[in-house]
Amino acid sequence: MGAVRRGKSGGAGFALWLSLGLGAVLGDTAHAEPPRDGGKGATYSLTALMGEIERDHPLMQAARAGLAQLEAKLNQAEWAMFPSFALEAGATLTPEVTGDALGSASTWDRFGVAARVKLDMVQPLWTFGKISALQDAARAGVEVGKAAVEVARWELRVRAAEAYFGRLLSRELDAILVDGQGWIEKAEKRMEKLRDQDSDEYDQLEHLRLKTRIAEFWQLSYDNKMLVNQSREGLRLLLRRAKGEEFDIAEKDLEPYEVKVLSPDEYVAMARASDPLVMVARRNAKAQKALADAKGAELFPDLVVVGQARYAIATAVEDQQSLFADDPYNDHSLGAGFGLRWKLDVPQRLFAADEARAKARRAEAEAEVQGDLAEFKIRQLALDLKNKQELLVIFAEAQKAAQGWLTASWDTYDAGFGNFRDVMDALVQFYQKKIGYLKLVFDHNVACWRLSQAVGVDIRETAPR
Repeated sequence: MGAVRRGKSGGAGFALWLSLGLGAVLGDTAHAEPPRDGGKGATYSLTALMGEIERDHPLMQAARAGLAQLEAKLNQAEWAMFPSFALEAGATLTPEVTGDALGSASTWDRFGVAARVKLDMVQPLWTFGKISALQDAARAGVEVGKAAVEVARWELRVRAAEAYFGRLLSRELDAILVDGQGWIEKAEKRMEKLRDQDSDEYDQLEHLRLKTRIAEFWQLSYDNKMLVNQSREGLRLLLRRAKGEEFDIAEKDLEPYEVKVLSPDEYVAMARASDPLVMVARRNAKAQKALADAKGAELFPDLVVVGQARYAIATAVEDQQSLFADDPYNDHSLGAGFGLRWKLDVPQRLFAADEARAKARRAEAEAEVQGDLAEFKIRQLALDLKNKQELLVIFAEAQKAAQGWLTASWDTYDAGFGNFRDVMDALVQFYQKKIGYLKLVFDHNVACWRLSQAVGVDIRETAPR
């Protein structure tokens, strides 16, 4: 019975953990190409694993690129209040031209160079809120980008936790299967010995029943091989490692987090300030409202200062001395003045403003819906986590009781006073509870990360342990 008392051993029984669904860990990385080939043989804690994934994974890179794009738009909006310039310049060859506008002559056997430069400037003075509204929209857009980075970060953390704890679970199940195989072989040898001795204790029906248990055991073994492959490949792709590259995880045992679960109301209050999905929806609504204000302001003109500087010279064209002559070849001028810019297609501007306001109202309503959905999800996740913590206690106690039952039934059977069916029932219950407990630890730890994702805060750090 020493095999039963080892705590980390066990094995045979029912595939209770088949609903893990770790295929989702692969996510959108299934077709990704590893960008590097370094760190072979590294060992990762969950924290280090998440840090490397968040740094290198394309999902995070895409989110950061989106943020950089929105920051560039903010820079554009902030620079809209400064003057804009347009420069035109050119040069060509011209024949010699003499005379004036009333009479001129060209000499085609002599050529010169003609060059022209023009610089236009427009400085906005008052735009009826167009620039400020665009700046507000761009600032809200940057906040959307930051929230989107957090969405990507939490998604990768949950994927990493699923793969990491899946790897730990598969290790634990490996140990159970090795020990369970020992138990089955021990029972089968005893049955075969009784059969060969033609003993009165031999029961053919119980022997057949044992053989059905063996089939269940091997089914569990093959299923665990799939779990090993899914978790290993999920970690490899999340880490962007080359196929066949070796790495390991630091923890050896699958243990439940020690987390004090707060009330659903407390988690909902946290989410109002930190849930990245809700932040994306709310800040997008704010940006849409600012864009609608900008569209509304387009109904009004812009007050601007315009300026122009021109310089033209032609070495082979005679310069006109009259101030009233229009000479495009030899000219220099500088001027500035106030002006109005006004797009007079007022009906189209009005309709565009109405469309933008409707879009803003829709975004605000969708943000409220997102908040309600987030609250519903958080309350369900908090309740589920609380239930899992209570089940962990129940399963731990049931596992101890099943171990005592197995010990007592085997000792009685080994002494010749019990029957094999009691031993098999106790054996199945013991390993069923042991496997169920391990699966529950996996579900509990992943649930902690899923609730953290929904809240936007690591719930392990929100209350004393």
